Amino acid sequence: MYNYITEENAKEIGLKHILQKLPTQTPYGKEVKENINPYLSDRIKDLRKTLRDLGIFLEVVEKDYQVLRGLNNHLGEFIDIKSSFYRARNHEILNEVELFEIKNQIMAMEKLRKFLRRSPIAIEVFQLLSMEKIEQLLDPENTGVETFYIYDVYSEELTNIRRKKRELEEKITYLNKKIKEEIEEEIGIKPKLNGEILVQRENEQQIEKLGNSKRVHQIAENIKFFIYKIKPSKELKILETELEDIKLLEEEEEFKIRQMLSETIGESANDIVRNIDAIGQMDFIMGKAILALQMKAVKPKIVEEPMLRVKDGRHAVIEEKLKRQGSSYTPVDVSLEKGITLITGANMGGKTITLKMMALITAMAQLGFYVPAKEAIISPVSFVYFSSGDQQSEENGLSTFGAEIEGLKVVIEKADDAGLILIDELARGTNPLEGYGISRGVLEYLKNKPSISVVTTHFDGLSNIEGIKHLQVVGLKNVPVETLKEQLQVSKDYKGVLEKYMDYRLEEKKEEEVSPKDAIMIAKLMGLKEEIIEEASKSIREREEQNE
Repeated sequence: MYNYITEENAKEIGLKHILQKLPTQTPYGKEVKENINPYLSDRIKDLRKTLRDLGIFLEVVEKDYQVLRGLNNHLGEFIDIKSSFYRARNHEILNEVELFEIKNQIMAMEKLRKFLRRSPIAIEVFQLLSMEKIEQLLDPENTGVETFYIYDVYSEELTNIRRKKRELEEKITYLNKKIKEEIEEEIGIKPKLNGEILVQRENEQQIEKLGNSKRVHQIAENIKFFIYKIKPSKELKILETELEDIKLLEEEEEFKIRQMLSETIGESANDIVRNIDAIGQMDFIMGKAILALQMKAVKPKIVEEPMLRVKDGRHAVIEEKLKRQGSSYTPVDVSLEKGITLITGANMGGKTITLKMMALITAMAQLGFYVPAKEAIISPVSFVYFSSGDQQSEENGLSTFGAEIEGLKVVIEKADDAGLILIDELARGTNPLEGYGISRGVLEYLKNKPSISVVTTHFDGLSNIEGIKHLQVVGLKNVPVETLKEQLQVSKDYKGVLEKYMDYRLEEKKEEEVSPKDAIMIAKLMGLKEEIIEEASKSIREREEQNE
């Protein structure tokens, strides 16, 4: 994805936050999220299908929320065992732990498949392949129990081996019991289960009996007692040897069965992995649906001709932050085509947030997400570039201006690739005269490129460049000055008052219109000395007259 947008830009515009917030229930869904890539212009058909599928799922959920609950519960049963299926496909022999995990996941897969068959979700990726044969293979006695066991029914040879094993164990148990009973009768002490006999030192009669017995031997002594061990009889030794031999035969037969099970699972591994991939996709779709509901997002219309049109667009991350602070977000309309759009307006007018909103909505749409807006028409771009104007490159030892130019060099080379270029306060890191010159040069270069480019600036004179669109933040121009004065007298929270009355919407500005002097008005209202305000206003009038 970072060929489309850099990691730094993804973080700056809020895309990383959106992806982190998107919930996934399975490791497969998480993998889909981590490896997500945008749909570019050559995959418009696929992008439309992705958005259509998300829309179908949302319609189902909005009609019956229990579908979402049920799917969420089923997906919560999956763990990542994809590597075991790959091993089986490569003819490796699975161990019993792997077979247990596979049985557990196959049964969960079948439960999910049957749930989906009963649900109204008519999406291709939600149709799983049947795993009934594998389920029967791993649960041949149809117990429905998720634990795994190498059942006798897998092999007649195994059945015979285990029968002999049980017979030997019964005989050994009987003989051990018989010997212990005889010794207990002889010395009056009951041996422990492991055949050990503890005798107190002061019990001389018992010590003498055990010392004379050929069926026990002393193995340890303590200050307080002696420990004796029962000697196995010849018959018992023979039986125990036979038991060890039969256990080896059992292990060999179980190995053959595990080999058979692994081969059979390997033959179906492609279908199983296909189901796993589908589970990851449906988990990801569910996460996008939850996010869309939380953000009150809409399906973007995808078009081929280069444009970005958004009605009541919102930056979801900043909107969420404002809600936590008890504030509200002002939606903004945007209508952009290829070429240059210039945005002007006073500080605190939300220009930076609007740029981030454009970038985030575009990126979300191209990743197959619904977008936070009332309406959105978007054409896929080949890349998204955002420059905040205050970046620094500590790694390369670059200043703010140097880092900006470094980024500009890269994006200028890509401008013919029809991307989205968003530059906030172009060249503000240098002196005004040179900054104006560089800004004008960049605007002249980008205005005829196929990329959609948006630049915010405080430099006067750039809006008269032929062939560029000029938008301006409405700002405070519709707010009576007396109202602002009254509010500022009541509250010393200048920022809070200005934010309350600031109109962040954009309006197209014609050449003959005079730009509002919000900065002068704000400085005056905040109490900057009158003589400074007068000198500033005089300087502005003189410069405007010179430009005329």
